[in-house]
Amino acid sequence: MDDQELNQAPPTEQSSFLYYTALTGGILLLGLIIVPAVLPPVEQSRDAARRSTSKNNLKQIGLAIHLYDDRHDLLPAGSIERAAGQPGHSWLTAILPYIGEEPLYRQIDFNKAWNDPANQKPFQQLINAYHNPKIQDTVSPAGYALSSYQGNQLVLKPNQGTRISEIRDGVSNTIFAVETGEDFKPWGDPANLTNPSQMFATGKTNPYVGGKHVLFGDGSVRFLSELTDPAVLKSLSTPDGGEKVGDY
Repeated sequence: MDDQELNQAPPTEQSSFLYYTALTGGILLLGLIIVPAVLPPVEQSRDAARRSTSKNNLKQIGLAIHLYDDRHDLLPAGSIERAAGQPGHSWLTAILPYIGEEPLYRQIDFNKAWNDPANQKPFQQLINAYHNPKIQDTVSPAGYALSSYQGNQLVLKPNQGTRISEIRDGVSNTIFAVETGEDFKPWGDPANLTNPSQMFATGKTNPYVGGKHVLFGDGSVRFLSELTDPAVLKSLSTPDGGEKVGDY
C-alpha cells in the first residue's frame, strides 16, 4: 500500500466516533449561534417602532413651539416663577393648546403653582406626546405624569421668551429639546430643562442604544450618537455662540 492509499484509508471506529461527536457539537454550536440571531430582529422591530414614536413626539413638540411663536411672537419661556423662588409652570404646560390639549390647559389654575393641590388633577394626566414609549417610568412618586423630554435651557430661558431672530446660530443648528434616559420630571415641573451638551456626558443613560433623539429649532429631529464630539454638542446647544459646527 503506497502513501496515497494510506492517506485514503477508511477511518477507524474511534476516529469515526470523534468525527461524529465533533460534527454534532458543531451543529449544536451553530444552533446556539443561530437562535439568538432569530430573536433580536423581533426586539429590533419593537425598538424601531418606539424610536419612530419618540421621534414623532419631538416633531409634534417642535411644531407646537412654532405655533406658540406664531401666536406670541416669542418662544415659550422655559419656566415661569410666580414669585422669587416660587415655581410656577413649565414650557411643556405653555404649549399644551398647540398639541391638542387645550381642554386640559384650561383646567390649570395659573395663579397657583403647578404642584399646588388645586392643580393636582390636570398634572396627573399622561400626555402621549410627552412620553417616550421606551421609558417605563410614567408617574412620579407624588403621582404626577412624567415627561421623557427636556427643553434646552439656553433657548427656553426662565421667565423670558426668546425671539427666533435672537437665535443667531440658526434654528437648524440649535437644539430645542432632547430625549432623556434618566432623571425624569413631571411635565408640569418648571425644572424640566437641561443643557443638551451635558446630556451626552460619560455615565449618562441613553433611552436607546448609542444615543438620543434631539429636536432642532427648524422642527427636524435627529439621532445623535453618544460619541458625538463634545465641542459639536456645545455648538448645537448654544443659540448665539457663534461656534463653527463640524460634521456630526
